[in-house]
Amino acid sequence: MKAQSVLFGRDGLVTDRAQALAELVPWKAPNTALRLADEKVSDLGGGSYAITRTVVNAGDAPVAFKDEVRVRDCFAATRYLIPCVLYNGNEFGTLQTPKGLTHDGQPWVFSYERTGIPSCTLTENKDVGFALFAAADTKDSLVSACSIESAEGGRYEHVVVRPVTEAPVVYESKGVFGPRTDGYVTLGPGKSFTATTYACVCPPKWENYAAASLIEKALALLKPELAPCMRDEEVFDVGTEFVKSLLYLFHGKWLVITHYSPRIFPDQHGMKITREEMAERLKWPYWTDMGTYHERFEVGWADQNFLNARMLAVRALARGEKDLLEKAIGVFDAFVSTQRENGLLYACWEVNTYHRERAVQKFPVDVCNLGWAAAEAVRMYQLLRRNGVDKPEYLSFARKICDFCIAHWSDENGFGKSWHLDGRPGQTFGSIGGFMIPALMEVYGETHEKRYLDAAQRASDFYYARDLDKFETTAGALDCQCIDKETAYPFLQGSLMLYRATRDCKHLARAEKAAYYFTSWMFFFDGVYGAETDFAKYGYHTTGGTSVSAEHTVIDSWGSIMPPDLFELAELTGNDSWRTVARLMWANAIQGITTDPTQLVHGQQRPVGGQNEAFFQARFTKYRPVIEAGYWNDCLPAWVGAYRMWTVDRLRAKGLKMR
Repeated sequence: MKAQSVLFGRDGLVTDRAQALAELVPWKAPNTALRLADEKVSDLGGGSYAITRTVVNAGDAPVAFKDEVRVRDCFAATRYLIPCVLYNGNEFGTLQTPKGLTHDGQPWVFSYERTGIPSCTLTENKDVGFALFAAADTKDSLVSACSIESAEGGRYEHVVVRPVTEAPVVYESKGVFGPRTDGYVTLGPGKSFTATTYACVCPPKWENYAAASLIEKALALLKPELAPCMRDEEVFDVGTEFVKSLLYLFHGKWLVITHYSPRIFPDQHGMKITREEMAERLKWPYWTDMGTYHERFEVGWADQNFLNARMLAVRALARGEKDLLEKAIGVFDAFVSTQRENGLLYACWEVNTYHRERAVQKFPVDVCNLGWAAAEAVRMYQLLRRNGVDKPEYLSFARKICDFCIAHWSDENGFGKSWHLDGRPGQTFGSIGGFMIPALMEVYGETHEKRYLDAAQRASDFYYARDLDKFETTAGALDCQCIDKETAYPFLQGSLMLYRATRDCKHLARAEKAAYYFTSWMFFFDGVYGAETDFAKYGYHTTGGTSVSAEHTVIDSWGSIMPPDLFELAELTGNDSWRTVARLMWANAIQGITTDPTQLVHGQQRPVGGQNEAFFQARFTKYRPVIEAGYWNDCLPAWVGAYRMWTVDRLRAKGLKMR
């Protein structure tokens, strides 16, 4: 007798195929010695199901195999998602990265280490979504991989493969594919293998936002937990100590240098050396000794000169440290003094002293840095004014930047991506113009001039219609031209600012969209790593971390900036999930911070407050000769502490704490 099909309905298992949203594909033995001992499908309620399968070796010799759980959609989907990896095919960007569902005609298969929800695939149309992902309660369930395969009638087949497989190639470095990797389950005679997979119906909260339902279900089923390892005050204290270690007197100006790193780092980051040459250089202290070698001083984005300086001013004013306050003000004065009449300035201060003849052509300023610069200038102006120091030029600086962007708005490209200092457009693509929305709102809040509010609303309308309503942001990470994560943040912050100013509920909905999109890059579980890895040696948890982009499939601590906005979102919407997400992102982001100056990492002493820029949870790196998962690099950037200090400062102003 033919076994009855297992059909997943919206609120329970169904027998009528017309009511089914997906169907469990019958198991096929990968080896004649294997038998299906048990396969139980449990209805967990609310459209969530657990598929628990046990396979036994009925033969008399060991068997090595891969087990596949396959579920086929019963609806035609218009979009698909593999969180942190494939956003409807990663159509934006030209670099060689995973794109579409296949490579050279073969389906992409990605390790669970790359996907924030383990081995997760999601398909959807405007009415319904469906997801399949691995359970995380046992190693056998978790250690897996996933794929989406096209089926007839515009339908898709979700696949969870156990154990880890990456095929037909491995995306192992930026723009670089390497040989596939294969793992196998090995069973001795009479032994069994049991694993659980979750299947979830995910109704779209808005069109293209089935991931919102997926996130809520993943929180409920995976139950991610991670507690902060440091108190808020300690995070702020070590953050200021680290910024002090990056203060750099350059051409008579106090500035914040880009990072503390080994000499080899720029060549690694820029992929200017082969792995063989890297392996040879890493044997020599000249290349591996850490310090402040790279003379770059960026106003926003990666170096966060303004935000770091403002946090130093917060500390200085609280403790009466006059010298530190003067240095913090000096950082602002240095950049403000270089602004052109049209409102533009070089994002990196050193360009004012280097390459002068070619500077206008070679170094356009990006809108990400312009947005950060203008917003932070207003915040510093307000901070100093509250403490009896008047710096009207800071407000004028911010207004000029906003006025330039308003005057150069394009209905086709928004604020663009970059501008030459003579006012000519540079690159025009991407969602990066979203960084101007908080800046415009800061200037509006100070001046009450409606044109800044109008410009912010127009920008919000444009970028949501073009990008975020389609569940993507692009090209805000300046070293990437791809689908990315961090460009979502100014849309969350900016939408909340717009909601506070207008009480228009569309801005609250947009804030939630940005938050769900950003959270689609978050890890809901801890991966399994060997004792020889950095993750095991230093006790790093992947839970709460957020992957960078489709080009950089690594975890960083960008989530540290999110808690104040997520707490506000929870209060406004009544959805306590946002507090859960905020705590997870924060707990992840404060791991690995050096608090003991005698502590060694990779045999090196690090300055107090330093933390890695990236944590390599998957087989991807530019910084090691060997491609393995579970390692840290040795770059300690300026931005990571700035975001954490700002979060502590904002929460403190509201009487809130993470710990």
